[in-house]
Amino acid sequence: MTRPVQPECTGCGMTDLNFVWAAAAGWRRVLGRLRCRPCASDFPAWMHRSF
Repeated sequence: MTRPVQPECTGCGMTDLNFVWAAAAGWRRVLGRLRCRPCASDFPAWMHRSF
């Protein structure tokens, strides 16, 4: 049996349980890469896109 894929922040490496929890926690796509809320806040808001 394979394990489900966990989202991982490309900035700090933090993971979340699944993509639903990550979306609820405010994770964003910045320049095509998935970032947690603290890492995404380093970029201007116009670069953020929800996933």
